[in-house]
Amino acid sequence: MTASLADVAAVVLASRGGARLASALDGVAWAGERIVLDPAGRLGGEPLPDGVRWAGEPAEAARAAWILLVEEHEAVRPSLVAAIASALEAPGARAYRIAQEVIAFGTTLRLRHAPVRLARRDGVRLRLRTGLTPELAAGGGRAPRLPERLVTNAVPTLAAAVEELDAQAATLAALLHARRVRPRAWHLVVPPLAASARALLARGRAGGLWGRWTLAVLDGYRALVAYAKLWEMRREEAARRR
Repeated sequence: MTASLADVAAVVLASRGGARLASALDGVAWAGERIVLDPAGRLGGEPLPDGVRWAGEPAEAARAAWILLVEEHEAVRPSLVAAIASALEAPGARAYRIAQEVIAFGTTLRLRHAPVRLARRDGVRLRLRTGLTPELAAGGGRAPRLPERLVTNAVPTLAAAVEELDAQAATLAALLHARRVRPRAWHLVVPPLAASARALLARGRAGGLWGRWTLAVLDGYRALVAYAKLWEMRREEAARRR
């Protein structure tokens, strides 16, 4: 049975809210449902547009047959909307991977290893890859890659980027904590390296070395801080139990 864009619940993973979140929600205004996840609980007082609601887990909150997962700093361009519509009109899989493009510091990078971001709701759950890239776990089967990408336009300064990444790290730490992940020493090494490698190995202009290196450092920083925050959360939990 075919589906349409009205059968999609667009789930936005929020971190800072504000203009970033508003832009992400505008980009998925075509979806049948719009849902905001705030795992860190930082945005409870922020108003949402009509018809948009807060939720916990995507599959529990959505009623639509399909879920699209977007981080608040990612833009869903019209070309990607068209690709999603085409996939739904003739569904050949239960899940689809969507690649990511980052525009920042004078360079444009197309990241490797596209995460699963569009999947049927039945049995789906949100998970984090090794480098803490969020994706949908759809329970096996092939996941073809859509021909278009999610696009991130980074903030203009390093100071703003660090502030934004700190908020994202808090969101990721909350997701890890909710899944009862126990932080280990290797978490402070392997995930940051995996996150940095996506930027270092991304396709992009040969002349954008400084921008590529900066993005790699920032991506590694996000993963490192997320696990550091998780470590602190677990330490505070243990202290309260004493």
